[in-house]
Amino acid sequence: MEKVLEILTRKEVIIAMVVILVIFIIWFIVRKVKIKNCKAQLSELEVRYNSIKSVPLPFKLNKAVAIARVNQETMTQVTHCKDDFELAQANLKQIAQMLADTEDMILVGKLKDARINLDDLDNMMELGEEQVHQLEAFLDKILEKETAQRAEVTQMKEEFRTLKLQAQEKSAQLSFCWETIENRIAATEKMFSAFEEWMYASEFEKASEELEEIREALEDLSDIINNLPQLLQEARGLIPNLIDEVSRSYSMQKQKGVYLHHLEVPRNLEVISETLKEDLAALKQGTAVHIRAHLDEDKKRLSQLLAQIEKEGQSYDEMRQAEEKAEKTVMQLKENSQYVRQLVAKVSVRFGIEDLSDQIRVREQRIIEIEDLRVKIMQMIKGNSVPASTILISLKELQQEAEAVLTEVNQLKARLDSACSDEARGKKQLLKLQLIMNEMQVKIRKNKLPAISATYEGDLARAVEYVRSIEDLLTDTPLNVQLMNATLNDAIDYIYKLYNNVNNLVAMAIMVENTIVFGNKYRSTYPDIDSELTRAELCFRNGEYTQALTVALATIERIHPGSYEKLIKENAQSAA
Repeated sequence: MEKVLEILTRKEVIIAMVVILVIFIIWFIVRKVKIKNCKAQLSELEVRYNSIKSVPLPFKLNKAVAIARVNQETMTQVTHCKDDFELAQANLKQIAQMLADTEDMILVGKLKDARINLDDLDNMMELGEEQVHQLEAFLDKILEKETAQRAEVTQMKEEFRTLKLQAQEKSAQLSFCWETIENRIAATEKMFSAFEEWMYASEFEKASEELEEIREALEDLSDIINNLPQLLQEARGLIPNLIDEVSRSYSMQKQKGVYLHHLEVPRNLEVISETLKEDLAALKQGTAVHIRAHLDEDKKRLSQLLAQIEKEGQSYDEMRQAEEKAEKTVMQLKENSQYVRQLVAKVSVRFGIEDLSDQIRVREQRIIEIEDLRVKIMQMIKGNSVPASTILISLKELQQEAEAVLTEVNQLKARLDSACSDEARGKKQLLKLQLIMNEMQVKIRKNKLPAISATYEGDLARAVEYVRSIEDLLTDTPLNVQLMNATLNDAIDYIYKLYNNVNNLVAMAIMVENTIVFGNKYRSTYPDIDSELTRAELCFRNGEYTQALTVALATIERIHPGSYEKLIKENAQSAA
């Protein structure tokens, strides 16, 4: 024992033992690292294996086989595919077995064998991935139609769910045809179930036909949900209200006496009501085809009927006004025509208008035609067998023609009245001028003017000549109205001007006399006053009245500056 201890305590032995221990630790660590690497590699291979296994090749192959049973074109392809599938499955089984063996080898420490298996597994895994991916691509191509149908039906199911939600939101608006909508929804759900059955049986052609039916059903359902609320609102609200409005307007206008038979309102309302019943029945069954066109046509016809009824009512009111206006115009035309006819018969020779007889006869014929038309129109109004709008047109034509003839008659009447009034005016003005001439002569004689200038004598003679010319013109037949008016206007201007001059002359002479009379009180007191007044008297006797007044006033101004006019007036009033 002691010898063993002695050996163990030797330096060389200790160093050797330490070296051996270090070598063992290093070996252990390296082994652990290799085991870890092997496990990591194995884990990676297992992940790849699981990825390959997760591909649903058996399911897709079964679908492809089912398709091949109903489609001979794919039978050969699917047969080769089955062989490839068997090879791929065998490879996968072998991979699974090797994975289990490799795991056992790692656990028991057979790392060399494990690494060999891992390398083989990597190659086999690459082969398996390639096989699986090729098979999957091949099967996906065969199942492409089914995939597309699946995607399409998924989209349709989503659209179907949306439509059902919309239907629930609009249930109040769609209550009129809710039973139909529920039946359509139930029928569509059955179509989806039938589609799944065809897909399960791999009857893709029939499934495609079912999809087409589902598509049409969804379109119909969408049309019902989106369009029927508006159509129902019009069919159950707007159109009936329009029918009632047309009926009320028709009854009101008929009660007023408006002729509406030509519009055939009752028949039109009956046709529209019948069409509306058919449209409502179709809407209740969820059929909206052509309903929009029907409702638009009904609205258009009802609006036109209402507008025509209102137009006839308005035309009726205008007709009554036009009737009254036309009667007044025709009556005035007849009265004025009779007046003109009588006046022409009385004064045609006097004014030289005998040529108007032919014009009057033509105009009388037009008046007879107007009266006949008026009577005819009144009969139509009384008979109530012609639309008011038509009668209104005739009344406007009658009014237009009557106004045209009335204008002509009024122009002739104004011409005759003007001629008659000119003659009456001429006679009246002649009388006035004669009175004025007489007044001027009386004033001159009454005031005993000592002298009148030759100018005044000539003016009076000319005035007398004017009066005689007017008298001659008024006695002529036919009367030259234009010449008479011109002569009369000249005479009025001249004689009135002369009248004013005579008045001024007489007033001046009176004023001279008053001034001289007033100044006579101062003759004896003031010699110069006597001398000036004598000079004024000489001017007065010679007819120089202006000069006489100037001298007399200047003389009185010396005695009573600034107040002579008042004194003269007072003296004249006291003398009178």
